[in-house]
Amino acid sequence: MLWLLLLHISAVLCWCGSLLYLPALIAGTASQQTAIDLQRHQAVTIMVFSLFATPAALIAIASGTAVFITGRIVEPWLILKLTLVVVLVLCHAVVGWMLLRTLTAPYKTVTLPCVLLGAAVALLIPAIVWIVLTKPF
Repeated sequence: MLWLLLLHISAVLCWCGSLLYLPALIAGTASQQTAIDLQRHQAVTIMVFSLFATPAALIAIASGTAVFITGRIVEPWLILKLTLVVVLVLCHAVVGWMLLRTLTAPYKTVTLPCVLLGAAVALLIPAIVWIVLTKPF
């Protein structure tokens, strides 16, 4: 059980870190001057999203599900936590959508949506941690 919790916490750290980093990467796409720089930047952004953030999200969700199933945790705070995790998954999907948008129109600025998305993720992460640590109800 302890190894499962460690796996979950590690995957959550990787997922949340990448969700904080990806909006800045996506916003930086428009500032690339040459086509070669743009291609490299887009390749790095795609790699972070596809090979790091998405697998970490899937591992975090699967291991988190296994933690509360094996621990038989059925408490009201878990519903609130899972609701916020669903919002975090939606943020992940929005990051993917914004990444696709910058691939089709690389020089369009997406700075404001990236800032808003980064702020939303930055608020969600401590809210989820607070719920897990305090178990308010």
